[in-house]
Amino acid sequence: MTRSAEEVRAEFLSFFEARGHRVVPSGPVFPLDDPTLLFTNAGMNQFKDVFLGTGARDYTRAVDTQKCIRVSGKHNDLEEVGVDTYHHTFFEMLGNWSFGDYFKRDAICWAWELLTEVWGLPKDRLWVSVFAGDDKDGLGADEEAERLWIDEAGIDPSRVLRFDRTDNFWEMGETGPCGPCSEIHIDRGGPDTDPADGADPLIGVNAGNERFIELWNLVFMEFNRVEGGALTPLPAKHVDTGMGFERILSVLQGKNSNYDTDLFTPVFAKLTELTGVPYGATDSQSDIAFRVIADHVRAVSISLADGALPSNTGRGYVVRRLIRRAARFGKQ
Repeated sequence: MTRSAEEVRAEFLSFFEARGHRVVPSGPVFPLDDPTLLFTNAGMNQFKDVFLGTGARDYTRAVDTQKCIRVSGKHNDLEEVGVDTYHHTFFEMLGNWSFGDYFKRDAICWAWELLTEVWGLPKDRLWVSVFAGDDKDGLGADEEAERLWIDEAGIDPSRVLRFDRTDNFWEMGETGPCGPCSEIHIDRGGPDTDPADGADPLIGVNAGNERFIELWNLVFMEFNRVEGGALTPLPAKHVDTGMGFERILSVLQGKNSNYDTDLFTPVFAKLTELTGVPYGATDSQSDIAFRVIADHVRAVSISLADGALPSNTGRGYVVRRLIRRAARFGKQ
């Protein structure tokens, strides 16, 4: 059975709702009360005050799908958009949250259950990464998460890999809530590929190979990065997970590209109608242009809907830049 985009969203939300999570709406695509961010770049932005202990909600577990734009600052995917098949300026982030409630064990076990039991992804094609520690911050390896993946989720120990802070310590910016994370990656190689390739640092997980893509990041929020770079413990420990909706959709629909899913094919059909040029049947530069335009159309539409209008400064300039960039690719 091929799941539509609407079905995948609904299944994710209902899975965690059945486990005591409140289904909450997405925050706006740009923060209303955070001057450190031009755009919402992660699902945790609307809960930043909860993590810092300066705000509260009337629930301790939440699940949502958050509108995100990554086109500036620490998290910036603009130059990869269109060139590869899985980066976007606008994307949806499926997330489940614990505010001082459950921590690593439940986050890990539920993620594994959803991916392998509900959605039926093959266990021998999934890889997990954990934080290897960082001497500068005085942090050791996340042996707890590693043990939980092996003993509780039941993953083959050879499929759990350690990486440094670049890949497995999540931070929203130069300051703010942060913590070690565990990422779940999938091997999209064909039946003739070696399942052990994921452990190869040259071609495997986190090597920039489109065969291995990150699906889900489980962040264990424990610290606050303050001015000057020091880490201080948060008032409570939290869980912040983010799964790229476009990526998991491409896997569940059996596509090798996010752009081949039902999120993008209607846009491509309209572009073909307008230009007379088909997607996927021309040269690679034309296909890159299709992907850039489709991505930017979505980003600009969502920005306009949430009230971020084109201008010469700030986020308005970013919106204007995306419009001009899409037009340039269309002309070329």
